[in-house]
Amino acid sequence: MNVEEVLEERGAVYGDMVVTHQRIAEVWSGIIGAPVTGHDVALCMVGLKLVRAACAPDHMDSYLDAEGYTHIARTIAKAWVEKHG
Repeated sequence: MNVEEVLEERGAVYGDMVVTHQRIAEVWSGIIGAPVTGHDVALCMVGLKLVRAACAPDHMDSYLDAEGYTHIARTIAKAWVEKHG
């Protein structure tokens, strides 16, 4: 399975990835008491997946997940740039 297939599958289950990451950001913001963005969430998840890949380098899902979260971060960043210039 490639990253596009994974993102499509996850989108069918969880909905729009940008909206979902914004919702996660709202929850995380409440938990830590500081503002968090959807972009921050995606970048933190990339970090989590890279740590897991370092701990278990033969577990290929961690790399695919990191790639997926990188795609989400890039999508959110591109949307921000398009909106704000």
